[in-house]
Amino acid sequence: MILPFEHIRVFRRKGVIKPILIREPQGVLDTLIDVYRDHVDKKRGTLAEVLGDCEYLGYNFRLVRGVASVLDSSSVFQSRSAMPPLEARRQVFTEAAKWVVISKEDRLEVMSEVASRNGVTVEELDDSLYSDLEAEQYLVEFNAPTPNDLSFYYNYAHTVALLAYSKRIEISFKGEDRQLVNQFIGLGEEEPTRGSKMVVRLKSTNRLARRASRIDAVLSRLLGTEGWLLRADIKYPAQYKTTCVFEIDSRGDGRLLKTEPVEEELIIEIPIVARKKWLKYGEIVVLDEVAERLGVTNGKVLREIKEEGGEYRKLGGVLLVPAKYDEIKEALESIETLGEARSYMKTLGVRDFMQVLESFGYQVEWLKPRKSSRLYRF
Repeated sequence: MILPFEHIRVFRRKGVIKPILIREPQGVLDTLIDVYRDHVDKKRGTLAEVLGDCEYLGYNFRLVRGVASVLDSSSVFQSRSAMPPLEARRQVFTEAAKWVVISKEDRLEVMSEVASRNGVTVEELDDSLYSDLEAEQYLVEFNAPTPNDLSFYYNYAHTVALLAYSKRIEISFKGEDRQLVNQFIGLGEEEPTRGSKMVVRLKSTNRLARRASRIDAVLSRLLGTEGWLLRADIKYPAQYKTTCVFEIDSRGDGRLLKTEPVEEELIIEIPIVARKKWLKYGEIVVLDEVAERLGVTNGKVLREIKEEGGEYRKLGGVLLVPAKYDEIKEALESIETLGEARSYMKTLGVRDFMQVLESFGYQVEWLKPRKSSRLYRF
């Protein structure tokens, strides 16, 4: 569990740095737990609006957002989609182009026509239209922690996030734990030491999230040992001129840290063919198009796709599932004009079809009219 880096809050004095931990019950914890509990079966976007209002109740905005990120890990968000969102939008926009849509009644007529054609209700179609947007996901389950546990989870996530900026980390503990030792040594370059103390030196990195996940594994295991101590030289923020010292142990602030319990996974083998995995961004992803629509960077879209675990083939700025790659490649071999290519790509829900053509190595010999322009591979 790692707090988003932009929500880190620190106390710094005379070369010492500490994350600002929650040390006693605070009203913000009860408030945010109630907000999440009240928004079960509601959209994430609606939840985000209410969380934003909490920042105006006198609470530190970084505290509110940090605690909310911890509560997200106790929540299950799901998209409600009766049909692929790209296909839903394509059909609705195509149908709307046949009408003069100026009122809610006109919109309902369009939606009803498309819904009946696909065997879904208007409500299901409405949910499907933008179900690939994070704000449209529903909070379907919330396992509410106690305010006391929430403070411990927040403190732990906060500490891990700050430790990601470490230049040097030193730990010691009683007993033996070979897995912990191996995980710790894997953080960086080990320094020679005496006794039970272990030290690693960490190089600068732009991949803070990856480093934080490794530190998370070390700290969570370290909490399970006796008499542990952790000391780190931290340079936060990265542009800060000098390093500051952070120290925490099992007898002090370490008692304010706690990891969320890991649920045991029950695996039941069902002798049926597994359903095809639903992909958030569909089978064809034009990075520029998706990033512009969501208002994020291409890098963020790529990270989300990687976390989702979908198998894609990357062709420049276009990602395709292997089966769709083979299908498009075969279809393009029989397509000769730009107009034919555009019509074909439209059936796939692709707006920026030129980028897809270029990713497959096609160029256009421009003619008039434009739709008669010839395609050729280079």
